[in-house]
Amino acid sequence: MYFLSTFLSIAVLLALLVPGFILRKTHIVSDAAAKDLSGILIYIGLPAMIFYCMMSVDITLVTPVKVIVCFLLSIAVHVFGLIVVKIAFRRSEDAGKKAAASFSAVFSNCGFIGIPLTTIAVQYCDAFADTDSALSEAMLYVTIFNVVFNLLNWTLGRALFGSGEKKSVMLKKALLNPCTIATIVALPFTLTGLSLLDPIVVGDFEITQIASLITYLYNICVPVSMCVLGIRLADIKVVEMVRSKYMYAASAIKLVLIPAVFVGICLLLDLWLDIGAPLVITMTVMAATPSATTALAFAERFDGDTVLAGECIMSSTLLSIITVPLFLMLVVALV
Repeated sequence: MYFLSTFLSIAVLLALLVPGFILRKTHIVSDAAAKDLSGILIYIGLPAMIFYCMMSVDITLVTPVKVIVCFLLSIAVHVFGLIVVKIAFRRSEDAGKKAAASFSAVFSNCGFIGIPLTTIAVQYCDAFADTDSALSEAMLYVTIFNVVFNLLNWTLGRALFGSGEKKSVMLKKALLNPCTIATIVALPFTLTGLSLLDPIVVGDFEITQIASLITYLYNICVPVSMCVLGIRLADIKVVEMVRSKYMYAASAIKLVLIPAVFVGICLLLDLWLDIGAPLVITMTVMAATPSATTALAFAERFDGDTVLAGECIMSSTLLSIITVPLFLMLVVALV
């Protein structure tokens, strides 16, 4: 069931590439369209996704220890990945390719693919007596991971593209970028248990438009990101793609090495601290998901190799149809 559910979820995601691919191949949209859409994704779609997730969690379901462990693991996954890519691509002289491959290997599609896959993983796990509570707990961990992801995106991730900016300027951008601002705005709601996704009752009248607005903005993330990827894939030459050593290295690091290491760490922590199946499953999904579509968005905005970024996203997403279910089945059998 895990294998089939994951396969179908990723297959549907890949189908969203088709419109962008066709539009580019038929020259209805220009090459510049991908860069413009990437701006919409980074500055509107991603903040809305963070805001939506934080409105969907019940913080009372977890202990402070689990929150701290999740936060530390979220940082550790990225730091470990950065160390690995520094070693793997240390001899590369092509700055554009090195940046795209490194970013693709370190940063995962923890939002666009991670959220639906975490939902599927929890719903089909027989270990939970109360699936709804387990899912709400898992969504909190997903949110924490995405917060860390976005902070590191705009600091360490941005630095991979050869930023000449001062560290103080990069830190300012990390703290003031739309995703971080969305987190800060949503945090009081999460801590108090209030949610703008619920109808606001005024007398006998229910206001649902605010929830609809948040949902509409959140829902643009997946189609826009995959449309950008489809546009870029239209310009990719398949022969060059299968010959790309950078693509193979990035996919191996992202789909095999990083998740294998952190699945082992999470299982050991569960034995030692009893961190619970929701956290173990969530971290497995977060570590095992394919390369982030923001790799392409960042390459578009910051002069990286957009072709290689597209190749890494495409190849890792296709291969994740096999690798993600295998890691999930292993974890579910052991927790």
